[in-house]
Amino acid sequence: MNAMFVKVLNMTLPSTSMSEDCLYLNIFTPAHTHEGSNLPVMVWIHGGLLVMGMASMYDGSALAAFEDVIVVVTQYRLGVLGFFSTGDIHATGNWGYLDQVAALHWV
Repeated sequence: MNAMFVKVLNMTLPSTSMSEDCLYLNIFTPAHTHEGSNLPVMVWIHGGLLVMGMASMYDGSALAAFEDVIVVVTQYRLGVLGFFSTGDIHATGNWGYLDQVAALHWV
């Protein structure tokens, strides 16, 4: 095996703190925003193949400031907690998608 391949296989993600308290929104606004500003809203739903990632990895403050928009970054349930299904009515799955829909309704 060449050394580069071994190095790639040994890559790990940096340690991050996570919690099961995972249903939240991060909202970023320009500094000048006041009630009635009527700014456009951009919602960011992070990727990660529905098994990894988190809203806190994305800082929308620069986008909000430079593009004059409100940025909403949403978190949703991932992996087994979000998509486990038994194939019947007892555990239908897709809770992660329902979390995303609920966030969009809230916005």
